[in-house]
Amino acid sequence: MVRPDLSATSNDAYFAVFSGFPIPYFYMASAVQWNEDYAVTTRHTPFIPYVKYSCSTGCDLVFIQHKANGRLPTWRAPRVGEDITAVGASPYMITTTGKGKVYPTPFINTNEHSGDHYAIHDAPLVQGMSGGPVMGNDGDIVGINVGFYSTTLNDVKYHPGVKSAERISVFIPYAIIAREWGFLQAKLNDPRSANYVAK
Repeated sequence: MVRPDLSATSNDAYFAVFSGFPIPYFYMASAVQWNEDYAVTTRHTPFIPYVKYSCSTGCDLVFIQHKANGRLPTWRAPRVGEDITAVGASPYMITTTGKGKVYPTPFINTNEHSGDHYAIHDAPLVQGMSGGPVMGNDGDIVGINVGFYSTTLNDVKYHPGVKSAERISVFIPYAIIAREWGFLQAKLNDPRSANYVAK
């Protein structure tokens, strides 16, 4: 089960984002500050305002314009087997966390056709935690939560890389986020992209 967590570490790691027009505040997700001016969250949450860039391959990621308020997080790649904490907002508007570990098996979302290899942990997630940080024990952020893959609807016992997992939670690892930030930076630095609109 996820647990309420009001510690400064968890609360400072993310912020809640809400849908805008035409259905303001109907949907909620979490986002993580990437640098002084931009944050990253999931694309599947509809009508998120201030989206400046959407993933080049169609993956579940967007960068939004958002000024940093406080300390910037440190990012790095996840390590297989390391303990992590999934963090994010809950439907009750409080911070929730779940504990788990990173698994070696990559996850490919065949519904989005991006071909990107997401990562897997087995921490519990609830609605609202999408886009929230996956934190290592050292406090570094190794990716953002996407959602969970139902082990009751899908047979995973033949996949040795996840056979001991209590559940399969999917996250976008740092490498994909860094790659997409590079693409956004290139567009921002290109004078021909002054009128660039997110896909």
